[in-house]
Amino acid sequence: MIAGLAKGFCRRALAAWPTFAILLAIASGATGAPGAVATDTAWARLPGAKAEAIDPGNPRQRTTVVQGQANDLAAALGALQQCQALQPEGPPCELTRLNDERIATGRQIRARVPTGPHPLFLWRYERGATTLYLAGSIHILKPSLYPVAEQLETAFAQSDQLVLEVNTEQYPQDELTRRSLAHGRLPEGAELQTVLPAPIYQRLAQRLADYGVPMQNLAPLSPAMVMNQFVVYRLMSLGYLPEYGLEQHFMAQRGARPILELESLEAQLTLLFDQPLPVQIQLLADTLDLEAAIEPMLADMVAAWLSGDDARFLTLFEEQSGDSAAARAFNRALLDDRNVGMAARISELLTRPGKYFVLIGAAHLVGDQGIVALLERQGVRGRRIYSTDRL
Repeated sequence: MIAGLAKGFCRRALAAWPTFAILLAIASGATGAPGAVATDTAWARLPGAKAEAIDPGNPRQRTTVVQGQANDLAAALGALQQCQALQPEGPPCELTRLNDERIATGRQIRARVPTGPHPLFLWRYERGATTLYLAGSIHILKPSLYPVAEQLETAFAQSDQLVLEVNTEQYPQDELTRRSLAHGRLPEGAELQTVLPAPIYQRLAQRLADYGVPMQNLAPLSPAMVMNQFVVYRLMSLGYLPEYGLEQHFMAQRGARPILELESLEAQLTLLFDQPLPVQIQLLADTLDLEAAIEPMLADMVAAWLSGDDARFLTLFEEQSGDSAAARAFNRALLDDRNVGMAARISELLTRPGKYFVLIGAAHLVGDQGIVALLERQGVRGRRIYSTDRL
């Protein structure tokens, strides 16, 4: 799963962010009744927050609408739940609209992927008695974007150890939350409303209200921790669900495989939540500025990932980088600095006999400062796996 925090909203949320999210408050579930909406005029007349989900397996495109909900998140999750209840054995339902926003479905995103041979975000490294697969992950996905490429599944099946950025499985959920809050709370006596400039606080309060989250629930939390919550709610309202991240997919089928980690939980929490307060406020403002444009960015990035299009993937990242000095510094800490440490850890694994499946946010693998390039400069070269390769 993911967290997100800065103007590179989907850049970090889908590809670069550490692989966990802490949901401290969540909107209540939807209770509206399903129905069918045939025209945009009828849709516009519906009251309250509204979402539309379709059954992609039905030739007539059965439609479910949740209307009159108190907030966007309840409407989105309710539409998906009600649609799926109509055909529980069928393919995952898809969100197509949320209020006035159109949402690209998994099927539409997959239609952008080349039908011919194309590279995957998967490399194989071999050294003596060691085989290591390096896979680029998306930390949050739509269920309709599964199944993933069979080469990923085969690489995992051939490996006897799973390597993640951080192994959150070793912590009970209450301890994970406690550790996160230890970093993500404001100093004693401070509250979010007193540390944020009034315009930013008001914008944030309105947007969180749209997801059913009252500001008083988050009052003692830092801007960074609140952003973690905000980003997850936004992605969920678009149908990108934390439980469908690539880490969760492979962890669910890991069996007796041990889980190794490239970083520590403490290091990730420090990066996420221990930034100076002015930096946190700037990143929060950047994120609020970008929120409305997130949906097409998400779809483009996932399509580039599925296509193995490094250049497009990197271009999208660069377009979404923050312009402020705070954002640029945070980007370096989030990607470049961590890449050096993770590349060193991978090099060390290659000296130990075994078969490893290493799963890292895809953003860490591309570009001149990406892990693949760093390994090559150390003389460690892997082979890129293509969609037509047989492992």
